[in-house]
Amino acid sequence: MKKILLVSCGGLGNGGVQAVMMSIVRKLHCEYIFDMLLFTSEKRFYDDEFLSYGGKIMRIPRYEGHSNLRARADYYIRGHKLYRSVIENIIENGPYDVIHCNDEFESAIMIKAAARLNIPIRIAHTHLITKHTNLLERFVNGYRALVIEKYATKKLGCSEKACDSFYFNKNNAMIINNTYDEEKFSKHYIKKDLNNFNIIQIGSFNYIKNQIFTIKVLNEIVKCYPKTKLRLVGFDMDNYLDYISREIEKLNLGDNVDIFPSDADTPALLSDSIALLLPSLQEGFGIVLVEAQAMGVRCLASTNVPDTANCGGVEFLKLEDGPEIWANKIISYYEKNELIKKDFDVSRFDSKEVMAVYRKLYEGIE
Repeated sequence: MKKILLVSCGGLGNGGVQAVMMSIVRKLHCEYIFDMLLFTSEKRFYDDEFLSYGGKIMRIPRYEGHSNLRARADYYIRGHKLYRSVIENIIENGPYDVIHCNDEFESAIMIKAAARLNIPIRIAHTHLITKHTNLLERFVNGYRALVIEKYATKKLGCSEKACDSFYFNKNNAMIINNTYDEEKFSKHYIKKDLNNFNIIQIGSFNYIKNQIFTIKVLNEIVKCYPKTKLRLVGFDMDNYLDYISREIEKLNLGDNVDIFPSDADTPALLSDSIALLLPSLQEGFGIVLVEAQAMGVRCLASTNVPDTANCGGVEFLKLEDGPEIWANKIISYYEKNELIKKDFDVSRFDSKEVMAVYRKLYEGIE
């Protein structure tokens, strides 16, 4: 069997990119041998499941302290060390027929190392809409984008906007739909009637996911419906959960917010929610929107989120409209007695067709 090295964007936490990779492994592990390269020393949500399919996990930990400044500095200076470490791991655990990188601009380092070691199929896969925040980042990521252009044999993206923001030449990049776990997020688990006013946001706790905005939306809703509950599901990044907790305390919403870890039973939580919020500052795709719609849940997303994942159940609002407009939209769902779940068609994100594309990519015929 062909041997494939999947490169994550960190650890195997319960995030959207990790869900994409695990979907591939889950569906294709009988046809290919998968190993995984991670950049954290921490065991996370999918580690045990991945190992159960027979592959190895390799780790090259990044800076794991609490200083944002040191973390940014590490991003800019670790390239040479990372390059050497990737080569050592490939030599020790390979040879590989395919490397499939999901680490955004740092994919450049892995793909260049793979080219040096003659791995024939080298895939770069972007999952984000990239925005440069400073001149140094623009320079470093611009150089790495050139490296990807030179050494990648295939360029993938989860949406047209993601490809447009990431690649120098998006015209030879392929858009490939993210898949969701159709067995886990199934209409069979939908509650037919809801008695409670519950809303939910699922995603890593960080600035980009913008949970603070959702808390402010909740603060507007409870003025009319004091018993409304917000469920926040995810894992902490950059100590952002402390910021979230302070905002909850400041607005006196402790009785209205429940915080769940990333391994919570998200289908059960979705089945008991009237709306999912995704007020992201940027988003490459938003697989949680597909998962929610598969459960019949209406979604509100910011206009920073591509409309690729809209299956008829997503409404897009501007963050500039403010929390009150968002809150009124959710209240209107409730007051119009639209709590019974809808039947949204998410079939284009089923895994069967998407896995057929991955097979062609891994065989070098796509």
